[in-house]
Amino acid sequence: MKKKAIKCAFFHILIAMLLCADGCSSATASAQSDTDSILEMPDPVAEVSDTVTLSFAFMGDIMMGTTFPDSIHGTHLPKDGGRHLFDDARTVTERVDVAGGNLEGSFLDGPGKRRKMTNPKTYFIFRMPTEYVDNLVDAGFDFLGIANNHINDFGAPGRSSTMRTLRQAGLNVVGLKDSCETALIERKGLRIGVTQFGHGANNLNVNDLKELERVVSKLRKDCDIVVVSFHGGAEGTAYMHVTGKPEMYVGEKRGNVKEFAHAAIDAGADIVVGHGPHVPRAAELYKDRIIFYSLGNFCTPFRIGIAGATGYAPLAEVRVNKKGEFIGGKIHSLLQHKGIGPRFDENHAAAHLIRDLSLKDFPESPLVIENDGKLSHP
Repeated sequence: MKKKAIKCAFFHILIAMLLCADGCSSATASAQSDTDSILEMPDPVAEVSDTVTLSFAFMGDIMMGTTFPDSIHGTHLPKDGGRHLFDDARTVTERVDVAGGNLEGSFLDGPGKRRKMTNPKTYFIFRMPTEYVDNLVDAGFDFLGIANNHINDFGAPGRSSTMRTLRQAGLNVVGLKDSCETALIERKGLRIGVTQFGHGANNLNVNDLKELERVVSKLRKDCDIVVVSFHGGAEGTAYMHVTGKPEMYVGEKRGNVKEFAHAAIDAGADIVVGHGPHVPRAAELYKDRIIFYSLGNFCTPFRIGIAGATGYAPLAEVRVNKKGEFIGGKIHSLLQHKGIGPRFDENHAAAHLIRDLSLKDFPESPLVIENDGKLSHP
């Protein structure tokens, strides 16, 4: 079980050891680069059993509420500071080894300098109170990706505040070029490397496969398991299928997500997780590695549409062996409720949709998705 108190205690002990211990090696002192966030260091001497497995929980877009814009129609924030948004999800996120998602917007208190809205009726800007980071910590999150089209909603102050807020809460943050490209997390004696790519300024770019190879290859040298998250693809129910072609949306290049995902695994990634279209997309097994092309929205209780498939909130649980090979897992189906958050769906609508899309888009994939969302590899 991952608890907030354990994380914080470990972090403070680690800092004390680094400050007080005599004769620290230069290798230890340089363990954290400017672009990497390493909150937990592995024991380089420990032997790792061949039978060890790691469990992960992944989800799509998270925007817990926004203080922008002020509205005569009422608040855009959930009750009780959003403390109950993840009540159902935490039954999974707290028990897995690593949990992460995409943070859609900035953590920022105060007005800040927002980007220009080209069309206020269709263009949205998100600003979450910094205190809402506690909801992620309490739910058992380990990392958040911020390489998306909303991390720039409030410019450099918004980006800086978001990174600072996550780090001060003991969470890893990834996705911004030259700022927080990667993170390393240790579990069960294994190093897990995480990164995220997206579109738009300042992000690691989903359209740049050379950059992808650079980042993944670097992680592969230092890590046992590599996770690549990406924010890509056109948006909406008209774009649920993976075409294998470059995708455009509102004049912006959103990547060829199939080419990207395969290139990530070819470069050394073990798990690839997508989001961005605001709807679920297919899943695929490629070279015994799992790919989710979009996990859609997950926790967007205000200002983002949650009707129909946009309200499906799949939570993907994945198990891999020490080599990163897919063993099994489950697509937990949740449905979003306005102002409340995602809640378990006994009809498994999200799992059924991802299964149907997977059969159509990747009929050659050996991935099996059962009616209840169970994932297996025959």
